[in-house]
Amino acid sequence: MTTQSPIQQLERGELAELLAYPRRKMRDNMDVRFCKHAVFYNPVDEDCTYCHQGMECKWLNHNDELISLDKKADDDIRRELTKAMDYVEAQLTAAHLNRRACSCDNCTWLGRVRVLLGIAR
Repeated sequence: MTTQSPIQQLERGELAELLAYPRRKMRDNMDVRFCKHAVFYNPVDEDCTYCHQGMECKWLNHNDELISLDKKADDDIRRELTKAMDYVEAQLTAAHLNRRACSCDNCTWLGRVRVLLGIAR
């Protein structure tokens, strides 16, 4: 008998919801007025290679709403959630130094992902 990982135990709808939060944050924070690729990362274009928003574009392209989560391996999902967690944490201000008591959207999402990934605070 094999034990399922926490990611396998999670409903795909819940997982999609977890990925939707950082996706919204990234899209809201990105300045795409001058992006000739409309936020579709092109690894052979120097503009994309040297763009300061390259990490966000890559993440958004790997985690688009249209990509099936059923076809992604648990390790891939874990890696993408870890990257998203790093992104959301980087957006926090100094006011979030005592995050244990904070119940804002960012901290609530981070708490859910930490539990899922088994990351201790």
